Amino acid sequence: MSEMQSVEAGLNDHHFAIKHPQGTPLAAALIDLGMSPSIVKVILCLHIHGATTSKIMQTRCGLRQPEISTAIKALNERKMVRIQSKGANGRGRPSHIYELAESLQTCIDEFTMEIEKRIVAMQEGISTVQRLARAL
Repeated sequence: MSEMQSVEAGLNDHHFAIKHPQGTPLAAALIDLGMSPSIVKVILCLHIHGATTSKIMQTRCGLRQPEISTAIKALNERKMVRIQSKGANGRGRPSHIYELAESLQTCIDEFTMEIEKRIVAMQEGISTVQRLARAL
């Protein structure tokens, strides 16, 4: 099995239907770096398909409603998503339309900077452990 087939198989295990040639390898790379699969899927869905509802994202991303909500909340806290209320027709709860407030590259840059900070902290922790172990 080629590397590309392996990546695609891993994302298909998560039921992620992405319709962009570079989307699948990008999603796999971000998830491999430790990003939440749900956040990755939502970001890429909004980038590729544009503004949409949670219901449509559930289908496109293969995620359940709570996973969509958690991802949207994380993106909203980082001001990466715009949320527009869409009134309910008649009965029921109003729904929302979500869209990226930043470019895909800006979103990815922010997450990769967080990952780089975690890597530096882990390297410092490893150095501390090694120094303390040698001192014993």
